[in-house]
Amino acid sequence: MSKKLILVGTFHFEQHEDILQKKKQEIEQLVDFLAEYHPTKIALEWESSSEDELNTAYLHSDGQYTKDEIQQIGFRLAKKQQHDHVYAVNDAGKITQGELDELMATVQNSYPQILKQINAYQDKVANLHQDVEIMESYRCLQAPNRLKELERMYLSFVIVENKNEEKIGVQFLQKWMERELLIFKRVVELSSEADDEGPILLLVGSDHLWMLGKLFEGKGWKVINPFAPELTKPVH
Repeated sequence: MSKKLILVGTFHFEQHEDILQKKKQEIEQLVDFLAEYHPTKIALEWESSSEDELNTAYLHSDGQYTKDEIQQIGFRLAKKQQHDHVYAVNDAGKITQGELDELMATVQNSYPQILKQINAYQDKVANLHQDVEIMESYRCLQAPNRLKELERMYLSFVIVENKNEEKIGVQFLQKWMERELLIFKRVVELSSEADDEGPILLLVGSDHLWMLGKLFEGKGWKVINPFAPELTKPVH
């Protein structure tokens, strides 16, 4: 029997504090929806080296949550499932802000087609809005056509070189892929040998979805998008 991963891309809530202050009930509805998939382990985009700190916060949260998605969704869901532990699987990676700034400046100055692709993607990317329910925003965030465009955008960086002909696009993608592989490795290590093991839920920033989905499917896991329109009820 193949392993199951409930792969949930998320917004970073700290970027939308004003909106989310008025959406507590919608967040609870989202958590109730995800709970119907009965995850047996919940993996979060938190530094793996700080898992003890994460679990200390989890065990002492007692219904009081900070404004980030780690606690608002991850902790709420784990509490609802009566889990005694949550799992930190993130690796911040080796990409520096300076490297990212150089990449984007080079694209803006020398690669108009890639810049056009980035702008087109950003113009229609899913976002959180006061007048749109969170469930609908999350459905849009996981949409297969959006993930395909996101993949194309990332892979377009492969040709980017700076003025010194350094392959900064390749270097960026190498570091990004290394980060994805480390997250992938840590989630795989959470799975047991039991054939009847329930699904693991991974809550991760939505930019990670396109590559992580491919990695888990390549290993033979069943990757579940809980927001897929063809899923009328949870898959067990």
